[in-house]
Amino acid sequence: MGPAYNGEIYARRIDALEAMLARHVHKPLEQVRVLDIGCGSGFYTRFWQAGGVRDYVGVDISARTIEHLTGVYPDYQFVHADVTESLSGILSAVEPFDVITIFDVLYHIVDDQRVESAIENIGALIAADGQLFIIDQLCKHDYQVSKHVKYRNSDSYLAMFGRRALTLTDRELLFHFLVPPITGIKIADLPLAALFKVFGLFLQVNDRLAGWSASKLRQLDDRLRARGVTVPNSELLVFACDANADV
Repeated sequence: MGPAYNGEIYARRIDALEAMLARHVHKPLEQVRVLDIGCGSGFYTRFWQAGGVRDYVGVDISARTIEHLTGVYPDYQFVHADVTESLSGILSAVEPFDVITIFDVLYHIVDDQRVESAIENIGALIAADGQLFIIDQLCKHDYQVSKHVKYRNSDSYLAMFGRRALTLTDRELLFHFLVPPITGIKIADLPLAALFKVFGLFLQVNDRLAGWSASKLRQLDDRLRARGVTVPNSELLVFACDANADV
């Protein structure tokens, strides 16, 4: 969609993340230990650095990503690893983390057993009073829109975390129409995705129009959210350790 439009998307994500941190993390960011799984381009690395986080570990499946970010952020630690495989040997020397994030990762792991492994690996690294922040998109039923993306049934998704003594404590819908919703019906979703891509190509030639369009759609999202209107779209989910669970 181009930088002007994407700027509004990521500004909304940051607003939601800051609100969740304020509600659930009760100490200064300077004292928070952060594990960022799927650190990717380093967008959230910049966020944590700007917030004063000193103790940060980024994990990504791309060796090139890790090499790049290590050069950009020499004071932080970066690890090349697959979250669906054991992380204990790689991160065994570190203390548990206060905040673990896994943004836009789990729906790219289409095998349910590997998702279960990822959740188990993540759960082992959370402090007793820590928080797990996830950006994902849940549906009424399991829905694989492409071979690289699988959206999961909400009940079965939450049950996977429950089996690892992780309880959902908060959730917030990120988008209504700034990012197109997924209906769970391919005959509707595929043409909508194609239309959005065409719309994006058109907007990329004019940053001013792209910024205006994104701003108006974000305002619409804000109004719908204030009215309690929901659609099937990306959410920010917060999980905490369940001290009473028998795992």
